Amino acid sequence: MPTFQIYGVTFHWRNDKWYATYDKRKIEIEEAVSVFEDPYRLTDIDSRFDYDEMRMATVGLSNKGRLLTVAWVEIDEYNITIITAFKAGHNQAEDYYAYRQI
Repeated sequence: MPTFQIYGVTFHWRNDKWYATYDKRKIEIEEAVSVFEDPYRLTDIDSRFDYDEMRMATVGLSNKGRLLTVAWVEIDEYNITIITAFKAGHNQAEDYYAYRQI
């Protein structure tokens, strides 16, 4: 299971999800986690589907300059599991750049 740690928080990514995301989108865990360092990141509840857990979605610029959406679950204050990461959609990009203008 790939893991990455910043600010005392360990980010975990299940092997099957990580391999699928990397194969399809070429997003490494370090790049996905880097959106949490973006001071303009936007985080909201991921309500795209009816999940059996509280999933969150964060949109932010990665360390490679790509605007990404990262879906994740907080296990506890020191552990986060990343579900997936993908290029931010049109509406997410509009919201993000509008927020940066404020």
